[in-house]
Amino acid sequence: MRTHQIVRIIGLAALGLLAVTFISQCQAFSECLASIGHLLAIAGISGGAALLAVGPLAIPVDDLSEALSEIRGILPKLENISGTIEALENDQAQLKQQVQESRRLVANRAFAGRPRSANCVSEECARQLASQFIVHCERSGTLEALASRPAQRDALTTFARDVLGISTRSALTTSDVPLPVQYSGELRELISEFGVARRKMMPYPIGLGTARPARMGARPAFGSIAMSGAFPEKSPTLAFASLESHKIGGIVRLPREIDEQSIVAMGQFLARYGAIEFARAEDTWAFLADGSATYETVKGIVQIARDNSKTVVLAATKTKPSDATLADFRNLRTKVNKAALNGRLSAYYMDSTWETQLPNFKTSADPSVYQRLPDGTAILDGYPIVWTDVLTPFGTSAANDQPLAVFGAMSFWWMGEHGTPRIDTSEHVWFVNDQLAVRFIEEIDFDYAAIDATAALITAAS
Repeated sequence: MRTHQIVRIIGLAALGLLAVTFISQCQAFSECLASIGHLLAIAGISGGAALLAVGPLAIPVDDLSEALSEIRGILPKLENISGTIEALENDQAQLKQQVQESRRLVANRAFAGRPRSANCVSEECARQLASQFIVHCERSGTLEALASRPAQRDALTTFARDVLGISTRSALTTSDVPLPVQYSGELRELISEFGVARRKMMPYPIGLGTARPARMGARPAFGSIAMSGAFPEKSPTLAFASLESHKIGGIVRLPREIDEQSIVAMGQFLARYGAIEFARAEDTWAFLADGSATYETVKGIVQIARDNSKTVVLAATKTKPSDATLADFRNLRTKVNKAALNGRLSAYYMDSTWETQLPNFKTSADPSVYQRLPDGTAILDGYPIVWTDVLTPFGTSAANDQPLAVFGAMSFWWMGEHGTPRIDTSEHVWFVNDQLAVRFIEEIDFDYAAIDATAALITAAS
């Protein structure tokens, strides 16, 4: 029931009580007049009885008595009005709580049908990330670094609690605000837009311990069988890849002094910055991990190609990236399995600065060897080019024993991931800069499903 209805009921009750009091007084006064008129009539004073019907005090006593009886019958109901109002207030509080719960359920629902802009996450995901950041700042007592005014801090806290479904201050702990699955998926998609490894490699979940997806070994070929001859046994070997959790991540600096209107923008900033750093780290490990302690013994595409002679090395003294020719890029395709020569699976992977050199491979006899497409992608010798910023850029200076390009089908490489990306905050890392730090963490690993799926082009060592 609405508030103005409750006020109306209370007003009617008060009016009824006043009416009862007034009627009682009028009835007593009328009885007094009747007695005086009767005495005057006995005394022989004429017109005494007419006092009952003279002037403004003419009162129909019978009607007043009847009205008084009706109002007295209503009084017990009016006396219970306080209990009814209290019950209505309780119902209203429960309804408000149910509406809030419904909003939180809607906010946590997967928004698969909503479009997501390129290089951005959805507004709901941005709200979630920003709310987590606000909650962690409040938990660590650094919310004043985000908003100097108390009203702003209260607005930020209210916003975060509504989005995350937190109703009490004691519930502000790390375990209570995990990134929902659907928003983790959006963050993964955003990482794949900025990086290559997550977009091109085969994803594989890592549980507890070590995951061991199958890897095909030797494959004996079928042969001719004579009439009534015995079938020779073919025993293909099966190996296993090894995927373990290796923790990587990045720290994002967030400037101080934000307001309630920039909450969504802050969430987009966190998501984009975190995704870019994740993508950079994943691509670095996927391509350049060399098995050293820096990469926790993980070996990436280039190192596996080195270990298994799946490389094309420029001739001696050819240490500059500019020394690579079209023939070198074509020879790279001879190092991979023939199944990987499918243009729908394989591609060239190189730094985007090579875009200035590749057009020079065109000749009058082969003018279409390189094509730059309107969407920013390119094709070299009929195969798509995927730009990545972790391989050696084009230049005319010496870059000894450095990978220039990779060719092959990266879908035959595993990218293992344990859990989902996590977020934490700190007010101490950049204390001297008066900035807050947001730490993104993920656990990943890489291994190959086919050893000849990719090959690398490398400059001469000397």
